[in-house]
Amino acid sequence: MDTQQYTEHVKTQVLDHEYEVVPPEEANPFDPVWYKQDDDPTIGRTKVFVTVTDPADIDTATLKTTAESFRTLVTSASPSDDSTSVENRFGYIVFALADPADKLIEFATEEFTVADRRSNVFPMLYDLDTETLHAHDVPRLKGRGFYEKQKFDADELLTQGEN
Repeated sequence: MDTQQYTEHVKTQVLDHEYEVVPPEEANPFDPVWYKQDDDPTIGRTKVFVTVTDPADIDTATLKTTAESFRTLVTSASPSDDSTSVENRFGYIVFALADPADKLIEFATEEFTVADRRSNVFPMLYDLDTETLHAHDVPRLKGRGFYEKQKFDADELLTQGEN
């Protein structure tokens, strides 16, 4: 599989789940970016952004910088309103790579600080060779609901299996 095929799969999945395309001028430098606002019975109102990227050369520093840049997009594209509902912002940035290094997978899924600035950005790696998504594990205690949502969304939107 190549990055374009994987991106097309994600596009089909997010559009089937009623996500909207973020206009390119608002999504810059990420393209494409999809967005959906929903009310989750467990964690409240959610604003979710999804993108796929295929960096030519990536290491942990580049992954961190790119994920933080996506966090900036997530927070600026979904400012808090003054309603009484709690809003939870999610950003899923998938790095589509052939045979990602174990160190990079570990950094993305275990070491990267997911929650920051009232947002939750989950960097994930999609191995194009094995068609495997490396997502974050659900912790046993604190923050479990956010990670469960990430796991559910990853299964629904970002994997190649039957849905």
